[in-house]
This record gives sequence, C-alpha cells and structure tokens, in this order.
Amino acid sequence: MSRNQVSLIIAEAALEVVPKEIRRHPSVKNHALRLGKKANEILLDRSFHHTAMVYNKLKLAWKRGRPDITHFALIEALSTPLYIRGMLEVYIHTIDDKAILIGEKLRIPKSYFRFEGLMMKLYKDKTIRNNEGNKTLLELHDNTTFEYLIKNIVKPDKLIGLTSLGVQSTAEEVILKNNINNKNNNNNHCAFVVGGFAKGHFSEYTSKLFYCSYSIEQFPLESHIVIARILYECEKVLSVHS
Repeated sequence: MSRNQVSLIIAEAALEVVPKEIRRHPSVKNHALRLGKKANEILLDRSFHHTAMVYNKLKLAWKRGRPDITHFALIEALSTPLYIRGMLEVYIHTIDDKAILIGEKLRIPKSYFRFEGLMMKLYKDKTIRNNEGNKTLLELHDNTTFEYLIKNIVKPDKLIGLTSLGVQSTAEEVILKNNINNKNNNNNHCAFVVGGFAKGHFSEYTSKLFYCSYSIEQFPLESHIVIARILYECEKVLSVHS
C-alpha cells in the first residue's frame, strides 16, 4: 500500500435492507411485490416506507432510509481522477454495521434504479465480481463495526472527520494541514469520513475515532459536495492533474 494513499469512508450510511420490525407493514409488502422481491430483499427507502418507519417507531428513523445519498456519494467519488488512477480507496460503513469494500475501476450505475438493483444483489450474494469473474468489484461484510473497519481494514495514519461540528476550515487548508503530499513523512495515509445520512450528526461511537474533524463551509453541505471539494484538493497536492 502506498503511504501517499487517500481513503474515503461513507459512514453511518442510510443503506440497508428493510429491517425485521417493519417487514409486515402493508407499504413494505406492496413495494416488495411491485419489485418482485421478498420484503427482506429490498432496500429501506423513506420514499416508500415512511409510514411503516413512523408507525413502528423505527430506531434512529431520521438517519435511515436514504440509499440515494450513498448513490450520489459514490458517483462523485468513483468519477474522480484520484480513484480512476488507483490513488483512492473507498469504503461504506452502514448504519446497521455492515462494511462494503469498493474494488478498483468500479463503474457505479448512474441510474438510481440500476444502483438499487446492484445493492440488493450485493446484500443477497455478498460479493459482486466482473463479467470474467476474476475481479471483485464489491464485497459486503456483515457484523463489522466502524472501529473494526478503521483499525483492521482501512488502517489509516489519520482519520479525519468532515462534519458541520468540526473546526471551521477550507478544503484546501484541511489537506495542507495534514501533510498528504509530504513524501518524507511515512505516516501520511489519511482517511476522510463523510456522513451517508440526511439529518443529524455522527454518533459518538464514530466521532471518538477521529484524529480531528473539520467543517469546510459555514453551513452544512451535502455529502457529495464535500467529497468533490476534498478529493479535488487531494488531487492538486498529489499532482494528479499534471
């Protein structure tokens, strides 16, 4: 692994299959029927399952049921020169403690409905491989805590949270302060964490692992905007565009 490597983690992502406690609700059963799937095979989506989530008082409901946020985030991250040139690793950690590892040169579907189908297949099969079957594109790990993902899989030298509760800064300052382009520093593998949910903030369990945290704007930004700004600044200092 190159010590100049940059990692991105989409954390507490609102990406999960419908949880057991609401699978019998009519809105869930009807949606599953329309998709030709079982209730335990479809993604939790507030657009279709809001009534079930409210009726059953689903825990942390305000942070759940938005798989489209992860979709937008992945489109942004996987379209960057940093990822295309093999200088970025991307991970997803879901709100229900699953980790998704993104392989090299994955072309994420631009259509949400195709993305939804891909994620449902991943949750069922645990692995998505290329057409030749010789390369893993997506890999899902069950029962994987955020701490385990960071300490045993990503293993960054610095874990940097990007949150509206962080120290006010700019994307450029965040990159420069953390010496990402310092080739004389052997401890410069930085992992950036963005939220994969619509409302609220990172849980204490997630944020306690941050080396530091920053807010790159005076008001909250959507995750894909944060990703675009941070990764562009990484590309500049790593001379990706030269």
